[in-house]
Amino acid sequence: MFRNISFSSQTLTDAGTVTLNPAHNLEDNFQGSVIFAVKGTKATGTFAASAQLQGSLDGTNWVNLGSAVTLSDTVNASVPLSGNTLYYNYYKVVVTGSGTQSTAVIGSYLAKGN
Repeated sequence: MFRNISFSSQTLTDAGTVTLNPAHNLEDNFQGSVIFAVKGTKATGTFAASAQLQGSLDGTNWVNLGSAVTLSDTVNASVPLSGNTLYYNYYKVVVTGSGTQSTAVIGSYLAKGN
């Protein structure tokens, strides 16, 4: 079974930080593979940011999964994110800006499994 889930859309301004939360979390005991992606659509300025995937067992205590990914100054930047996806029930992506920008960022994931 495949599931394509979108995260909430946020506006990243300059060197601010936004958190992209999924509209639906993986259920307990999910077994399978998950591909995460984040996309930025620049409105103004220079789009520069990093995106960090995080996982949680309880939705309160979060840990970084893998390394942060750099997003660059393109109109539509899409970078796949990956991490340990077998042991967490909740996921989010934290995007931190480093440019002078107004950029709409949105995340999504595709899950394949039970």
